[in-house]
Amino acid sequence: MKKICLLLFSTLVLCSCANKSMTRYEELAPTLEKKGYEATIAKVKEDQKDLYGSNSEFLYFYDLGVLYHYNRNFDESIKNFEKAEQVYSDLYTKSITNEAAAIVTNDNIRPYRARPFELLTMYEFQILNYLAKMDIDGALVEVKRAQIAMNALYQKDQDKVNDNGFLRYLSALVYELSDEKDDAAISYYKAIKAYDESKMGVPNEVFEFVTESLRRMDREDDIRALKKQELAQTPKATAVQEMGQEIIVIGYAGHSPILGEMYLSGTFVSGGVMNLYYKDGETGNKVNFTLIAPPVAGAGSGTFHIGFALPEVRNHKSRVHHFEVGLDGKTRIKPEKVMAVDEELKRNMEDEKNSTITRTAVRVILRTIAAQKAKSATNTGNGLFDLVKNIGVDVAQGQLEQADLRVGLFLPNSFYMTRMPVEPGSHDVTVAAQSADGGTVGVYSFDKIPVKKGQKVFLFVPAIK
Repeated sequence: MKKICLLLFSTLVLCSCANKSMTRYEELAPTLEKKGYEATIAKVKEDQKDLYGSNSEFLYFYDLGVLYHYNRNFDESIKNFEKAEQVYSDLYTKSITNEAAAIVTNDNIRPYRARPFELLTMYEFQILNYLAKMDIDGALVEVKRAQIAMNALYQKDQDKVNDNGFLRYLSALVYELSDEKDDAAISYYKAIKAYDESKMGVPNEVFEFVTESLRRMDREDDIRALKKQELAQTPKATAVQEMGQEIIVIGYAGHSPILGEMYLSGTFVSGGVMNLYYKDGETGNKVNFTLIAPPVAGAGSGTFHIGFALPEVRNHKSRVHHFEVGLDGKTRIKPEKVMAVDEELKRNMEDEKNSTITRTAVRVILRTIAAQKAKSATNTGNGLFDLVKNIGVDVAQGQLEQADLRVGLFLPNSFYMTRMPVEPGSHDVTVAAQSADGGTVGVYSFDKIPVKKGQKVFLFVPAIK
């Protein structure tokens, strides 16, 4: 009897562990909306244990790095991203056997290792942090770290696209500032290739600056190799080069998607197939599909009914859609989108879909078999007690399966960028954050921004609304 009670107690304790991912956004989003960045930073730190825990340490430092960047505390942003990078590095070399508990519980037991786009976005923020501080050497170090990370991602997942056009473009800019022309040319070329692989395509301003730079470096062959309509003129990029200084505005528009739970159910035949269906969160339609079912020890040739939850992308209805920039009360410019975080997350989820389904289904089958054996081994002959006990085991083992909803909480939905050539001196910049229909959501003013000869000044506009 004591062993039975202990079994039930242990199982229910595991079941009672709430999915921190479900509560993290609910706790932090209202604070960000109503009280701003400093209050959100304070709450993240205060509630670290309850909202993140030891298995989401990467996200804890990552979220703080993003928030500090928005709050223009670039030194603290750098420190927290460095800690996130160290967590990632440590986990990258750790044996997967250290995560065996996930086999009998769920993926939330495993340390969070970061999604590819989160890792690459981290380097984008780090590069921008150093550029904001006018520390070119620091930015160059981050560029080289980013290059190593991108190479590692490709080696790990050759069949998936883990490149990033905006990161390549930033890298090329830093290489140019460091007078490393060959590396700059390679990065500019790869930026266009990466944008071509993404759904958003190549931003016009990016292509203009890439074209001007490659021409200036006598890389006409590289331009032709991109197989795009060549530009006859590059007026803005040429003006930046001739004048020698510029103001670069980076806008962060809207709030990136979060993850919610999608329930799948169907049949599993060990060594055969899985026939599954789910309800599409966007259309409401039922979707059926079939995957190969790997053999599971102890399952025999029986057919199992399975049900489990998986993460699915849930978009925000962001109020900010794009920006309009005014320079010295005269020039009006609409920055172009240079990165779409929502598309990066969707692509990542699609890349992982089949492997996540297979891993989860196998785990559910193993746990179902174990639960059946446990019920048989602990039967007492007391019909009522055994019934209650068996129901408890079934309910408990079903509740163990929680979708892994972990993702960075404070990324923008989209990155926007524009480069403006200016004369040395003081300049006034006004940035209007606008909705999809052109209505003004917020106005951000930068008065008397000093620009020295040959300087590139970065302005950041976080409109995470």
